[in-house]
Amino acid sequence: MKKILYYILASGFLLNEASGETIIEINPLMPLNSIELKSLKSFTKNVFLLTDGEIKFQIATFDSKEKPFTTLQNVSNGVYSAAFGHTHLLSDKEPAALLFGAPPLTAGLRFDNTTFFSWFYSAGGSDLYQEMWDELDLNIKGFILQTSGPRALGWFRKPFFSLKDLKGKLIRDSLDFTNSIHREIGLSVVPMKVADIIPELEKKNLDGVSWCCPSADLSIGIHDLIDNYYPQGASKNILNADLYLNRNLYTNLSSLQKKAIEFAASVSVIRHSSSLVYENGKALKELVENHNVTVHDTPREYFKKYQEAAAFFLNKKAQENDFFAKVWQSQKDFAIIGLPYWSKVQHPNMGLHD
Repeated sequence: MKKILYYILASGFLLNEASGETIIEINPLMPLNSIELKSLKSFTKNVFLLTDGEIKFQIATFDSKEKPFTTLQNVSNGVYSAAFGHTHLLSDKEPAALLFGAPPLTAGLRFDNTTFFSWFYSAGGSDLYQEMWDELDLNIKGFILQTSGPRALGWFRKPFFSLKDLKGKLIRDSLDFTNSIHREIGLSVVPMKVADIIPELEKKNLDGVSWCCPSADLSIGIHDLIDNYYPQGASKNILNADLYLNRNLYTNLSSLQKKAIEFAASVSVIRHSSSLVYENGKALKELVENHNVTVHDTPREYFKKYQEAAAFFLNKKAQENDFFAKVWQSQKDFAIIGLPYWSKVQHPNMGLHD
């Protein structure tokens, strides 16, 4: 018989067996109109279909005032059944969260989405990912649902050709580790919420904006205020969004229900990343052809400096944190085997584009 699961704060378990479905409410760590939440709905629909209606996910209202780690503690304690968000935002509690959620300069290893998930699914990454929840002392079963990237360097009022040209220019940056690396290479960055980007541009308080990618950038109208675009960046070549389930809830699901969630999660990763290639392609075409946006190549100097700063950052974290070092070593071990092959087949000397 199907179940409705009611989780009780005091016990972490639930237990009311009633009518027809297991309802799991997901507390999102991002606005409901985000690209990630739209894609999440596809995952929840697939789980519903694969379980013949036995599991129904519902998405709760976004609480912008609750910090990500607090939300996950509530999932762990049974206050919430589930949550959804970006794991790298937990790096202030566990630095290794970066290596699973948004590895700096792809962990310094030239990972792309394909090689990251080859490591994750085939070379021990998923086991380390589950181990991370124990390191955080969280009673959680996690699933990576989405991957995106690479993120653009961003938008600038005037073209630039070297990092010197950006000296003294104020650039909006993310609220995470990227702003510290950008500061290290000499950029003047200010961490800022997405909601504040357009008002600050309108006041001419910003000379540049580093945020996301063509489709998201187009949706909030950055191009109406500044029109020099640099699509090549280094800060988030991989960016993952994850589902966090209370582990007691997950344990009490049937083996078929667990397999349905696992299968739907794998499908979600592929569909989300592949859809973004097309959506960003359409958006970039729209920006160039209908909004007079000029697309520039990011100077090589930026990548050289970013690589140096990211290497220092990664080595420092590995020296400070044993679990970070363990995960990073696993990624490096995979890179020795996987990347030489992958880099060769990605650049065949076939002359097809001559």
